[in-house]
Amino acid sequence: MYDNMLKEMQDKMKPVTELAEINKKAVEKIFALQSGYFADCVNASLAQVKALAEVKEPKQALELQMGFIKQQEAKWTEVAEQELATLNEVREEVSSLFEQSLSSLSEMPYFDLAKLDLPKFDMNQFDMTKFDISNFMPKTEAEKPAAKPAARKAASAASASAAS
Repeated sequence: MYDNMLKEMQDKMKPVTELAEINKKAVEKIFALQSGYFADCVNASLAQVKALAEVKEPKQALELQMGFIKQQEAKWTEVAEQELATLNEVREEVSSLFEQSLSSLSEMPYFDLAKLDLPKFDMNQFDMTKFDISNFMPKTEAEKPAAKPAARKAASAASASAAS
């Protein structure tokens, strides 16, 4: 009995475990890319400092520094492209997994929407002319209504008497 329940639970949790595995692989790959990039940056920076220490002409130092910056930019671009490719792979795998899960839901009789007798949802029954989202937006100082002159005089008189 418990074996059947355990097997059933494992079957139902299979998409979740697959999703966790997909994410784990992606994180490991991105972490490896970032670690390698960091190590390359540190090593290249140390080599750059060593090379700059031996330079005697400012023009040569500037050329050396510009070459270093271009090299670092190329490395950064390469790593960013690899990370983006990894994230795209994850997106495709997750989309595929989601589609498989949805198709398996349609196989279950209580999720078959064609067999359910639900009323059709029609947005035309709502009067959208009276709906104004600007009522829910915060007002700026320019949009706030000005205080009435009488209220201002009373407020300034109250503050003047309190100050005395």
